[in-house]
Amino acid sequence: MFLKRIEIQGFKSFADKTILQFDQNITGIVGPNGCGKSNVNDAIRWVLGEQSTKSLRSGSSMSDIIFSGSEYRKPVNMAKVTLVFDNSLHIFDSPYEEIEITRQLQRSTNEASYFINKEPCRLKDINDLVMDTGLGRDSLSIITQGNISAFADAKPEDRRLLFEEAAGVAKYKKRKKVSLQKLEKTKDNLDRLQDILDELEKQLSPLEKQAEKAKIYKNLKTELSSIEISVLVEEIESMHRQIEDLSHALFEAKTIYTSKEASLNQQEIDISNYRQEMHALDRQINDLQGQYTRAMEDSYRLEKQKVELDEKRKYRLLQADALARQDELKQMLQEAKYEFEDRQKRLQILKADLEMHLKRLNDLKNKENQASMQASQQRHVLQELKNRKQVLENIARQPFSHQQSVRAVLDARHSLMGIEGVVSELLKAQPEHAKAIEAALQGSLYHIVTKDEAAARNAIGYLKKNKSGRATFLPLNIMKKRFAAQDQQIIASQSEGMICWAYECVSCAPKYEDLRDRLLGNVLVMDNLVHANECAKRLQYRVKIVTLDGDIVHTGGSMTGGSIRNQTSLITIQHELDSIRSQIEGQELKVSHDNDECRMLENQMDKETETCMQLQIDVAKLENIYLTKKEKYDSLQMEYKDLVIDEEKQDLEEDDIVVLMSKMHARIDQITGDMQALRKRRYDKGNTVEQMENQMRSIRREMNALQVDIHDNELEQAKKQAYLDTALRQLNSEYSMTFEHAKDQKQDIDLSEAKQRVQVLRTEISKLGNVNPDAPDQYKEIKERFDFMTSQKEDLERASASILSAIDEMDQTMKVQFVDMFEKINQELDGIFKAMFGGGKAKLSMVDPEDVLNTGIEIDVQPPGKMVKNLQSFSGGEKALIAISVLFAILQARVMPLCIFDEVEAALDQANVERFARYLSRFGDRSQFIVVTHRPGTMEQCDTLYGITMQKDGVSKLLKVQLKDAVHIVENKEVN
Repeated sequence: MFLKRIEIQGFKSFADKTILQFDQNITGIVGPNGCGKSNVNDAIRWVLGEQSTKSLRSGSSMSDIIFSGSEYRKPVNMAKVTLVFDNSLHIFDSPYEEIEITRQLQRSTNEASYFINKEPCRLKDINDLVMDTGLGRDSLSIITQGNISAFADAKPEDRRLLFEEAAGVAKYKKRKKVSLQKLEKTKDNLDRLQDILDELEKQLSPLEKQAEKAKIYKNLKTELSSIEISVLVEEIESMHRQIEDLSHALFEAKTIYTSKEASLNQQEIDISNYRQEMHALDRQINDLQGQYTRAMEDSYRLEKQKVELDEKRKYRLLQADALARQDELKQMLQEAKYEFEDRQKRLQILKADLEMHLKRLNDLKNKENQASMQASQQRHVLQELKNRKQVLENIARQPFSHQQSVRAVLDARHSLMGIEGVVSELLKAQPEHAKAIEAALQGSLYHIVTKDEAAARNAIGYLKKNKSGRATFLPLNIMKKRFAAQDQQIIASQSEGMICWAYECVSCAPKYEDLRDRLLGNVLVMDNLVHANECAKRLQYRVKIVTLDGDIVHTGGSMTGGSIRNQTSLITIQHELDSIRSQIEGQELKVSHDNDECRMLENQMDKETETCMQLQIDVAKLENIYLTKKEKYDSLQMEYKDLVIDEEKQDLEEDDIVVLMSKMHARIDQITGDMQALRKRRYDKGNTVEQMENQMRSIRREMNALQVDIHDNELEQAKKQAYLDTALRQLNSEYSMTFEHAKDQKQDIDLSEAKQRVQVLRTEISKLGNVNPDAPDQYKEIKERFDFMTSQKEDLERASASILSAIDEMDQTMKVQFVDMFEKINQELDGIFKAMFGGGKAKLSMVDPEDVLNTGIEIDVQPPGKMVKNLQSFSGGEKALIAISVLFAILQARVMPLCIFDEVEAALDQANVERFARYLSRFGDRSQFIVVTHRPGTMEQCDTLYGITMQKDGVSKLLKVQLKDAVHIVENKEVN
């Protein structure tokens, strides 16, 4: 048997699992109306892919085929039907000897599942499997009472479908339909392709010109880039050197200018002091001049009196006797003695005074040497502070000179979008906490902050392209705050020496607060290392701690500390700069004080030197007078001894005039000496002031010249710096290169010739006008697309031709098979018709024999004794008999492995039923029949009968009877 069994469960009235086993050629399914016998036919059609709920006599939804329950039975949740076929003759195109086809439907999802040999599959797979085997859900192998009545009343074109199924051309029609759909789709694709090709062809011509221009531009640009990069590098290096030379010259000029300005200021102060001293000296000289005039007048009066007295003495000596002369000589000797002793005493006083001043001068020299040495040391300290200040200012101007990658990114920040800056720039620590924050950040000081990850990726690509090293980037959009746990904060707050959490002593813009809190939110600041160790122990070494000196206690307990020499960062540099500036101010005061002390000592030395010189002059003059007075005294003493008669005479009396004259001479000498000393000092200071004024005029001329040079150098430096910045910016913006990377690309060039070539290339590029740099790629892309589309069009045209050829081939095959089958059926029809009607004649004809593929089929029949040309005029039974005759003719012409008749003879009378049944039995050895019937004549021809009953619970039950066994039982009963 081809169909071996049917397994039904939950389908319509078959609530319980029911198996129909087919062991005979003709199997009948009988039962009263409404028992569910036609549900067997519906189950077979459902498994084979029927999708119409109307054809299945169900409700509006496919889930209505699932047993929905009755008064005594609950509904089930699944319908499942399995058909088991014997494929030993390979009616199905499958290597399996037995084929199981299953369809299953769940009520909850209303979705069907399909299986072939218990493997999930698609409905299409089942349709392909049963195609042209005669088992399709709409094939002639499954005939119902409705099909029979519809066949006779159908239009010739609709009637044709049955004959196509019989001719086995359904698969060709399906293929043709698919091919026609493909052909239509191919045509649509061709139309779209042609539209695209037309549009692309319009773009190709201008793009080709643009691409050619772009190629020329690219070649010129490549050559320009190669030369201009070398020119820029050469000029940048030259600018660097020139700027460096100018900076050095400026520094020296400014240093000299500052030195001269300081010297000028000091000289102005000194001149002012000298002028004040000169005015004071002038006043003193004027006072002494008045004293000198009065002393001279008094001396002149005394001299006049002395002359008069001497004249009188000479007269007395000439007129007097020896005793009188002796008395006069005694008087003169007494005067000479007084003058001699007076000059001697004055000379001793002057020498003592000179010795004292010489000693004081020597002491001043020693003090001045010590003060000069101390001033020199203080100036050296001041210069070291200034040098450190300059170093720090240079670092502040170029803070990342030792960080090549960071400097490269920051130099290109105007072309790299999203670069915010470096951590050390964005976070500002309080001065007293600078070392602690620097220790807390460590390597993060030089991390680059970006707007987001895209900006960081772009900057990393820039570093890779320019081979400028590596850098760490911190995208702001992913920086999340990170603080110590609550218990850690409590423990830290109760620890001795706790200053604050690191983020609390750092200020920043609001947009960087999350960054600050991420880096420093869980770092603790302590006053010293001892307290830091104690706190770390209490925190179980889970928090990083830094001290004000920059020592670190890491998480885990490891420690970092010690002295770092001359290491600065942007966090501490400003604090150190402020400190250095303050120290410089203090040191300048010390240097100024030491210089003032040196100048004071020098002035004192000058005064002492002048005093010593004047005293030496006065000593020399007084020594001459002293010697003269001594000679006069010795001479008078000898002359007096010769004239002395009586040594017992009384002592001589002092002459008041001589005493007064001696005092007056001493006074005049003193005034004269003082005046000469003051005038010498006044003259020296006047010369000094004049020299200083001449020197100041010279210094001013030099300063003016220096100022002009400084201004010119600053202008030149600004120009060269602007040119340098322009060159660096051009290198970065046009070529996306850092200077370091460009140096690696530099070629050996003649700068003058290279500049001329650059101008020529720029002129040629300018002549090109607007250039689309993407044109070559666009042209290549569109050309490739055009060529691809053209090849696609050719492929589609070939495919279209191939489809048309296949359609023609299928049409020819269908024509041949259809005509052949039509003729076979026509040959069988007349004989079968006569057998079914007991005479008459019948034949088939094509409505349009010229259009075999689409022609309708007419049935011309003439029952015995009738002349009816229109099938509509026949009775229902006659129409059914005519349809059955055609059906048997088809079965005679083509063997069907399985035929299912569902009450096809219902419209026939008893005689025609018996005739139908007898004729059906002729095909029993050729095909397998499953007949749903309630007519006794048909039942008699069945080998096996399945009785379908329905109890009160509304569930169909099955009863199987072998007909030969039933006959044998009846015969035994009759014998008995």
